[in-house]
Amino acid sequence: MTSIAFAGLTAAGKTTHAQRLAADLGYEYVSATDILFELLRVPRDAHPWFNQADAISAAREGGAVDAKLEARLVDLARTSDRVVFDSWALAWICPVPVLRIWIESDLPSRTRKCQVSLGDEPRPLAQCEGVLRAKDDYNRAMFRRRHGFDLFTDRERYHAVLCNSHLIPTATGQESRRGIEEFAPVVRDAALAIMSADAGGMAELRARHPREIHSIRGIPAGVA
Repeated sequence: MTSIAFAGLTAAGKTTHAQRLAADLGYEYVSATDILFELLRVPRDAHPWFNQADAISAAREGGAVDAKLEARLVDLARTSDRVVFDSWALAWICPVPVLRIWIESDLPSRTRKCQVSLGDEPRPLAQCEGVLRAKDDYNRAMFRRRHGFDLFTDRERYHAVLCNSHLIPTATGQESRRGIEEFAPVVRDAALAIMSADAGGMAELRARHPREIHSIRGIPAGVA
């Protein structure tokens, strides 16, 4: 059975849906962010990208930490099966076949999700947007430099590009939960259709969820 690599810009919802899909399928869940903080040895608070951005960037200077992170993820992908990876680069650098899913979410939607995720420590939307823009720019430049791909535009490696931009119209917990519950079955059904090489199922999903499914294609025979 194929492992799955999720990717998406910060606050797109990749962690939520990677964890949800892992639970639904009975797969292990692996977070690249958790491994990163282990390697950085930076104490992690509840909202690190607000409170620790400068320390994190300084600790990643030179690329040695990111090289170790990527090596750890690649090793896990090579030696493990039935894993859902919540990662940035694995879909691009993995030397073994994995099902690759990109979660598309525009900046206004991600800003609303970011604000909701802060829970009892809300920040203004403008501040949330500023943090996301800074992190987007950092990661875009880093992956261009390290691997030559553009997080903003390059999608050809992904078996599915799934969009949830429209599913949190306001920054409330209720809307966030509703959006998650509406999107999660689409993510699950897309993953299952790809893994089973169900062309008819993929076509039906595209017809039923045109806003959520931007693209979907099967894995070549012999991979799963």
